[in-house]
Amino acid sequence: MKTSTLRTDRQTDRQTDRQTSIFGINPKRIAWIDVAKGVAILLVIIGHTVKFGGATRNVIFSFHMPLFFILSGYTFRLAGDFPAFVQRVKKLVRHLIYPSLIVSVSGIFARWLLQDQHTVSALWMITKRMGDALWWASGVGVHAHPGLGALWFLFSLFWAKVFMDGVHLLFPGKKTGYIFVGVGLFGMALGLKGKWLPQNMDVTFMAMLFIYVGMLWRNYADWLERHEQSCFMAAVIIWMICLNAPMYIEMATRSYPWTICSVIEAVCGSYAVCCLCKALVANARVRYVFQFIGMHTLLIFLVHHLDWIAGPVWQSSSAGMASVLRVLVVLSVSFLIYVMGCFYRRKIA
Repeated sequence: MKTSTLRTDRQTDRQTDRQTSIFGINPKRIAWIDVAKGVAILLVIIGHTVKFGGATRNVIFSFHMPLFFILSGYTFRLAGDFPAFVQRVKKLVRHLIYPSLIVSVSGIFARWLLQDQHTVSALWMITKRMGDALWWASGVGVHAHPGLGALWFLFSLFWAKVFMDGVHLLFPGKKTGYIFVGVGLFGMALGLKGKWLPQNMDVTFMAMLFIYVGMLWRNYADWLERHEQSCFMAAVIIWMICLNAPMYIEMATRSYPWTICSVIEAVCGSYAVCCLCKALVANARVRYVFQFIGMHTLLIFLVHHLDWIAGPVWQSSSAGMASVLRVLVVLSVSFLIYVMGCFYRRKIA
């Protein structure tokens, strides 16, 4: 009887999936979080395109990656027991590690095909270099090892959530947050001392601090909502003062100017941007566009990691034009992959 009921439920789910528009948005999702992620992923692409050291890049880098960690913490729930922890790890591997490996393998063959030498030895050299980069998982080169690029974020997000669940299970109670903060400061110290660890662990420790900030935000959401205007103005003032210094955090390169001050700046910048995104939600059309983009930030992020392949299409002498073209290329390819994936899933359902 249970088996029959289970089959019926699965069939009903498949029928519902077929009837649901591929462009639909689940009303249960938190709109402003998706909008914030949508805005942030576009800024990631722009930040990787504009001139190094320019004001635009400095503003974007002052908050963009911490913002993703903070939002991840806002929706993160610590595992309650070991079985839940195991299931969480499996899910994180599927959603973060597998896509990273697929994109990395794609990058290996893309580099091999686009270079002059198409020999087995040339392919092996590229593969070894990628394996080295995956082991260190650093955004930039470290200790003569190649950098992995933007994928560092996915590895750090994976390990940060695994460690936070592990710490919570080993040290249950309401004081776990103190450990998260301590580990985060330890990671900052490692980065400042040049003690960069494999799997980007020193940055991962720092990421745990931002994820915990997101968890605190969720816990005190009601209070922050009541004092949102005051908190917004205070956050903007602190953010602008730090940018005027100039000072901004850059996690991939372990740049934490003025130590904890850059962390405070990142939190304030992230909060201010999220408040702006809450205002954008009031317009249904704007909300839909950015929320749809925000729902698929992982796919867009992965495509962006490989957009160097289409470099001749979007590169321009004008940084502004290059940014626009790069965003359009990434969004177009991401949309095409998304639609093809939807049709494929419906076909096999």
